[in-house]
Amino acid sequence: MNPLKPPATADKLIAIAESLFAEKGFYGVSIRDLAEGVSIAKSSLLHHFPTKEKLYGAVLKKLADEMTLEVKEIRERFPDETEQIFQFVHLLCHNSEEKPNRENIILRELLDNPKRAEKARKWFFADYFREITDIIRSGQNKGAFKPVNPEIFILQLLGAHRYLIISLPTVKQFFDAAIYNRILTDHHVELEIFVRERLLKTES
Repeated sequence: MNPLKPPATADKLIAIAESLFAEKGFYGVSIRDLAEGVSIAKSSLLHHFPTKEKLYGAVLKKLADEMTLEVKEIRERFPDETEQIFQFVHLLCHNSEEKPNRENIILRELLDNPKRAEKARKWFFADYFREITDIIRSGQNKGAFKPVNPEIFILQLLGAHRYLIISLPTVKQFFDAAIYNRILTDHHVELEIFVRERLLKTES
């Protein structure tokens, strides 16, 4: 592929849609907003994605594929499951600062999805979730982890993280930069403490 070749219209639409959905959520973005974002006619957009739901699904699939790949890379790079889960915690905290669009879309999806869940045919993050829970099961099979429910453990870990992330815009208004930055650092530490106490077996 020629690196100077402009991205295809569909890819440009997905990139613009990612920013708009992150800012306004699924229900706050119109087809017109999306078409104007890449300076094409609404009819041209609908040629690539017949509905807003189709385009939103393409954005979710892109994010889910990226996130799944990140976890797979951790599992390939670090053979030890204990190191894998701590690397995953680091990844969560890193991406929250470096990839805010992704984080906003995930948070909005958690809030908006119940309205569409009954009609949804696929949960795009299923493979991502499976990769993480497989870390727990593999560690348990090797005797390194406690017999926790893998799904519940990961939901609690993700829930603690997402709750803090969704509160940050408000928290930032009430604290100076030094305190705010310390919150982010301490949050990472607290997640690691949660993993150690809840998941890791202690030496007898």
